[in-house]
Order: sequence, then structure tokens, then C-alpha cells
Amino acid sequence: MGIILFLLILVTMITNTMYTSAKLFTKNYSKQFMTLVTILEPDLSNSTHEKKLTKEQYLKFGASDYVKGIKMVGSLPVSFPKLNTSALPIPAQFQKLEDDESTLYSYQTAATWFGVDPKDLMSELAESNMEIRSGSPNLKMDECLISNEFAQLNKLKIGDSIQVIVPVNEKNEGKKLIVAGIYQPKKTTQSNEASMVMKILGNDIFTNWETIRTMNEFDSLGDNSVSYELTTRAAFDNFLKEVKAKGLPSEYQVVTNEVNMNMLLSPVNGVVTLAGTVLLGFLIFGNFGLILFSIHMFKKKQAEICVLRNIGITKAQLIKSRTIELLFVTMVSFAFAFLTASWIVQPIADWQLMNQRVVMGNVDQLFSVVSNGTNETITSIPMKFNHVSFIFMIGIISLYFITIITVDSYKLFKFETIEFLLERNLDE
Repeated sequence: MGIILFLLILVTMITNTMYTSAKLFTKNYSKQFMTLVTILEPDLSNSTHEKKLTKEQYLKFGASDYVKGIKMVGSLPVSFPKLNTSALPIPAQFQKLEDDESTLYSYQTAATWFGVDPKDLMSELAESNMEIRSGSPNLKMDECLISNEFAQLNKLKIGDSIQVIVPVNEKNEGKKLIVAGIYQPKKTTQSNEASMVMKILGNDIFTNWETIRTMNEFDSLGDNSVSYELTTRAAFDNFLKEVKAKGLPSEYQVVTNEVNMNMLLSPVNGVVTLAGTVLLGFLIFGNFGLILFSIHMFKKKQAEICVLRNIGITKAQLIKSRTIELLFVTMVSFAFAFLTASWIVQPIADWQLMNQRVVMGNVDQLFSVVSNGTNETITSIPMKFNHVSFIFMIGIISLYFITIITVDSYKLFKFETIEFLLERNLDE
């Protein structure tokens, strides 16, 4: 019985510690995330909506007690007619509604032009593991920031000018920009994934928000990504009502970064689910197994009980003796299980987290592309045996104890020496 109790308590303690620790980790890790709300604009090229929302309208939405900060990024597909690029142009199409008729346009794009406020430029680069190599991030009108790879490929330096076009069939809108800075990958970025990201970003250029908005085709081909950092996650519903009241068109969608957070925490939530399932299974089947094992052990002790009853030991005394014996066995099993669990629970949790990361895929790399904040990679879940776990374990151990003593007490209460001797004679 002691070995069975030890194994049940050990598995229960390990799974309970993993479950409560992973749940606590998820709760605390979620607090590191900024609560970001992003306004997604519809495809305005094929609608009757005249123009995109202006910067002033977005700032009006951000003038709220629920908002801590605003980040505005505009993007536009472009090409360089007289410059070399590190990647081949990508063909693209879009539809535009003109005089109640839809016209299909085709164009080739080699890079993306980003329009960012100076205060947001550094964070935008950091999210792609980039940094400023030379020049200033405080871009003025018609100034741009280019990659080091693009600068070397075309022998460009700060102060040179580049011609940027937005190719739409035969109509090419051009813009002359002055190189004011050069960015490059961070020195710590050496992985294959980072090299692939650099190939994608190698042709991209950055200007301030006002410069990109001067392009006539921005309303049809460009895209605005405006994010608001809220004071609390609970403020989302109130903020949504407020921006709608301030004139947000019904075609625009409002989303949060909660999906990104859940995606990053999916391996940890996988550990929570697995540990909770195993824990629940052991509570149900472990208790049922204890009942069957207790009945089996009682049958093996019937001869001993018969002798004790014949020498004058009462049923109450036998039950009391069995309770004291079982209490001692339970306490010893708990002590050994606690020492063993504290030694092996962390390696088991780390191994299970690694398995969940393999199953979920490389969520960290994907999250680094779509996230709006910097968060450390989750490689381990600290196992903590806190007071909640302790109280829960005391309750489970008490349940095991009550189950065994109830079966034994019932069997002792129903036990009759004559019936036992008759059954034994019949068996023989």
C-alpha cells in the first residue's frame, strides 16, 4: 500500500505542480504584453470610399483616456527604375473602380516604402532585428533610410538621391528621395531565419509619415497600420465604442494583439492542458484503483484479522489501529514523493515544453514578425510549489486516505469470523 500511495502522490504532485506553475507563468507573462489595438483599413481601391483616414483623424481617435501611445506606419509597394535590387521584382495586381467600371491593373514591385514617425522608427527597425548604422533616424521631408545591402549594391552614401516609382501599368508616379541614413542587421542576428528576413527587407526604405502621404497612388495602393497602446486590456470595449462615436467608418476593422500573445504562449498552454488532463485522470482512475487495491489487500489480511478478533480485539480497535498505520504510511509516502518531485519536476516540465514547441512549430520566429513588443523566448517554465499547490495536494492526499480507510472500515465492520471460516473451508 505504501508503494502505491507513493506513486499516486508523486504523479499527482508532479502534474499538479506543472499545471499550477504553467498557469501562473502564463498569467505573469501576459502582463509583459502591451495591449495594442490596430485599426485595419479595407481595400479602398475597389470601393466608393473617397480617401483613407488622415493622420489627424487617427490622432483624434488616440486622444482618449484609454490610450497610452500611438504608432502609425504607412506602406506602399515601389520599384527603383535605375537601381539594382537584392531580390527579383514581384508581380502584383489590384482592381480599381472608375466610373462604375472595375479596371484590373498590373505592376511590378521590388520593395516596400514605409512611412513612420521618427519616434516609432527605431522600434520598427528593432522588431526586424535591425539597427541604424549611420545617419539619423530623425527624417525630414523627402529624406529616407535605406539598407546597408542596398547601399553597397548601388554604391550609395548619405546625401545621395534615389528615384522611387509606384508602377501601375504605363503610369509611373515618381519621387526623388535623399538618403539620410543607413540601417543594417544587428550583430547578434546570425541565424538562417534572420538572413532570410534581411533578404526580404534588404530593398525596403523608410521615410516619415508626411512624405509617403504625398504620393497620389497611396490612397489606392498604400496601406496604413495604426496601433494604439491601451492603458489596460479591459479598456478595449470602451475604446472601441469611443472611436466609433468619433467617426470610424464601418468598413474599418479593429483588432487586438491577443491572438499574437496566445500564439506565443501556445506551447505553455499545451503543457497546462496535458498536465491538467493527466492530473484529472489520476484523480479519477487513481481513486478507483485504490478502492480495488484496498479490497484485494483486505482479503489477504482476513486470516490475521480473524486471529485478532478471536483474542478479543474489537472492530473499533482494529479500525483505530488501521487508521494510525495508514496515516503514518501516507505521511512517509508524501515526504518521499515531495523530495522526489522537487528533484525531477523541472526536467520533466522542460522536456514537455520542448515537445510542445516542436508540435506548435517555430512560434517565436513567427511572433517576432507580427508582434508589437519585445518579449523573451520561452525556453523554460519555472516550477513553483506554492501554497495553492500545497493546499491542493493536502486535499488530494486526504481524498486518497479517506478512500482507503473507508473501504477498510466498511470491510472490518461487515467482517464476521464464522463467515470467513466457512468460506475458507469451502475454498479448501
